[in-house]
Amino acid sequence: MPESRAADQWRPAIITAVGSAVISVLVAAVAVGSSGVAGSTLETVRTAVRTWLVAVGATLRTGETHIDVVPIGATFVVVAIVLVLTRLTLRSPVPDPGAFGAMAGGVAGVLAALCSALTSTSSHGTSFVRAAFGAFVVVGLGAAWGASRRSRIAWLGLSRRWTPVADGAASGVTLLLGGATVLTLVLLALHLERASDLWATLDPGGPALLGLLCLLAFPTLVLWTTAVVLGPGFTLGADTSVDLTGSALGAVPGFPPLAALPDPGPFGGWTIVFMLLPAAAGVVAGLIAYARGADEQRTWGRVAGDGAAAGGVAGLVVGVLVETAHGALGPGLLQSAGPPAWQALLVAVPLLATGGALGAIGAHYRSGRDRSAS
Repeated sequence: MPESRAADQWRPAIITAVGSAVISVLVAAVAVGSSGVAGSTLETVRTAVRTWLVAVGATLRTGETHIDVVPIGATFVVVAIVLVLTRLTLRSPVPDPGAFGAMAGGVAGVLAALCSALTSTSSHGTSFVRAAFGAFVVVGLGAAWGASRRSRIAWLGLSRRWTPVADGAASGVTLLLGGATVLTLVLLALHLERASDLWATLDPGGPALLGLLCLLAFPTLVLWTTAVVLGPGFTLGADTSVDLTGSALGAVPGFPPLAALPDPGPFGGWTIVFMLLPAAAGVVAGLIAYARGADEQRTWGRVAGDGAAAGGVAGLVVGVLVETAHGALGPGLLQSAGPPAWQALLVAVPLLATGGALGAIGAHYRSGRDRSAS
């Protein structure tokens, strides 16, 4: 790559990485300042920097308490900032969005590691390794995605052979998470009065801050719902658990979004409808992969393989996202929260891969019959 060409990519990559960190810290500083619990200016800056590090996946240590659930809502905010900055800083399309993302992610990872080291004290701190790795992944993927959109390159330059598989996987992920989102919203609507009562008892710096916290927590709640739909379910402390068989509620923290937890007791047979959602997501992934594929004659093996790959990748993405909602959220009841480690991934990949293969085979069979009839 010519020196000028490399500079054309390095400059916007550095600006994107550093700029996203600065903007994220500024937003966090405003939130900390408005909460009314901010101390000195130095402590406010430290807290804001730690907030950015936690948003990209770092574990937060406060005394003997650890918080390692990734606040995926805050992560989405960071990704959005990266996308906007990538769009603004790239003056021309780039031939390799993946390389641009690696540049931006590398700079962000180094910056996160430095920030983690500089803001850690004897009583508060963040994990050095997770901060660096998380920043590399979050900022890198966001920058690569933004660069591919700017350059109008589909799926970061993936070959045409695998583009239909990627399209199918994206459709499967969208359907499964979209269904979980609708279900979560329905549960919140059914327990709106309970959520209102919890809201009235809390006032962490005003309703605006509480509303922001609830909004950022909602994606994590959706991932917990996804874990329930997949089968493993989730726990919240030692006495609270929810899965497809029913709900057992013990003492639950008084946080408004948790009002969506279903009433205790076994569920009815209607829950089988939710069990069909992951399978349907896999089938849709296979159908889209087949429909977006080339019109050339395809063997049954290739059709089934592409469908299974689309569903399997969708399951992998969903499983990894659900895994970010597992861990500790704080002291007491929140020391153990979320789905069991990696179980959602182990269920999602084979289930959606099977659905994807069946969907693609069904589409191929129907296409063959249509051609014979004509």
